[in-house]
Amino acid sequence: MAPDGELFGRIFDAAPNAMLLVDDDGSIRLANVGAEQLFGRRRDQLVGRPVTMLVPTELRASHAELMRSYFEAPTRRPMGSGRPLHALGNDGREIPVEIGLNPIETEKGRFVIASITDLTESLRHEERFRLLLDSVPNASLMVDAAGTIRLANRKAVELFGYDRRDLIGSPVELLVPDSIRREHPRLMAEFMAAPRTRLLGAGRDLRGRRRDGSEVPVEIGLAPIIMPDGLYVFASIMDITERRRREDDLKRSNAELEQFAHVASHDLQEPLRTIANYGALLERRYQGRLDEKADKYIFYMVDGARRMQRLVSDLLAFSRVGSTGRELVPVALKTIVDTVLHALRSAIRESGARIEFGELPRVLADPDQIGLLLQNLLTNALKFRSEAPPEIRIEADRDPIGWRISVTDNGIGMDPRYADRAFQMFQRLHERDAYPGSGLGLAIARKIVEQHGGSIGLESEPGRGTTIHFTLAEANEGPAP
Repeated sequence: MAPDGELFGRIFDAAPNAMLLVDDDGSIRLANVGAEQLFGRRRDQLVGRPVTMLVPTELRASHAELMRSYFEAPTRRPMGSGRPLHALGNDGREIPVEIGLNPIETEKGRFVIASITDLTESLRHEERFRLLLDSVPNASLMVDAAGTIRLANRKAVELFGYDRRDLIGSPVELLVPDSIRREHPRLMAEFMAAPRTRLLGAGRDLRGRRRDGSEVPVEIGLAPIIMPDGLYVFASIMDITERRRREDDLKRSNAELEQFAHVASHDLQEPLRTIANYGALLERRYQGRLDEKADKYIFYMVDGARRMQRLVSDLLAFSRVGSTGRELVPVALKTIVDTVLHALRSAIRESGARIEFGELPRVLADPDQIGLLLQNLLTNALKFRSEAPPEIRIEADRDPIGWRISVTDNGIGMDPRYADRAFQMFQRLHERDAYPGSGLGLAIARKIVEQHGGSIGLESEPGRGTTIHFTLAEANEGPAP
């Protein structure tokens, strides 16, 4: 008889799972209430019978062999780890189960306690989750802390060309190109050390590896999921092949337009210079010697030529934003601000402006382009001033992508309905005679910010000034100019 004393029996029955006590001959010596409920048999229909009666017919021979080998070297372990297990109910129904084995030595011999968990409801939930995952439009993977793929949806199968069975249980490095495979364990470890929802490889050319060895450009979003058995990572993977193709086409088109604008603007400079110079000579030599109409015509000619020169010069500056931008480097924003303030010192002194700024961050930028951006914004703040002396403040605040830089003035402001229009080319919101310019300053500013991967906008109210804000990426640690 098994060690089935009253206390032991009560403890056995109190277990939340189905429990069986099996001897080394494979006979059931004790069964609890949970086992009766799981298998649909009374206790007297279980005790004394071979445990193989609870195993599907086609698996009984292999199960008997597994039991023999287990009793030769019994250890505490899960049974059939990594494989789906099924037990046989009284009605012939196969029940998905998870089994844990614990050997015990007694005076009456060696026994094993089998703890059996019914996975029917768990698998039902898992199937619902799998169906939900398959409805997601992007390729999706669930990866455990060891980097093993635990779930893969239909889109992942389509994207990478593997069977779902080939993906599940495989290391996620299977989908990583050879060129970055060495770096992947470090990236995985860093994410697991500080898990948070984020975009993987932002700003980098990120690629996945298909079964045939080809590579596909991807964008990957990572989200940590805490499960009872540990930390998992949910990866949403978007194939951006078509987006890259459109971006490349757009870049080529923009490059051609920039080249055209550059050449056209450059070729216009010489005849405009000639018209402006000779017009100025006429103005100096013959002003007051001809009639009033002639003086007016000469003035219009010279003024028009000079305005066209400014316009062509600004067009050249606009075209150069995309073609002369250098690699982005860590730079101290204060250094750029100091340089711009020095360049504008005469205009600042003439207007009586007061310009303040607090602590400014290090950013990832092209110093020349950001200098041009800030110069345009400060020039506008000095130009569109009210009767009061200009007061301008430059500030920096944290932003999800890095830093949000703001330039605030106390100038004439504008109707907020025209905020988007202000950044378009040749858009003027004020009289040309009152506020000269080409209407390209803010268009150039927007192009510079977009070249840096940021966004720009403004907030304004007539008579209450304007705040123009833009975002820049944060610089990594290291020296900055």
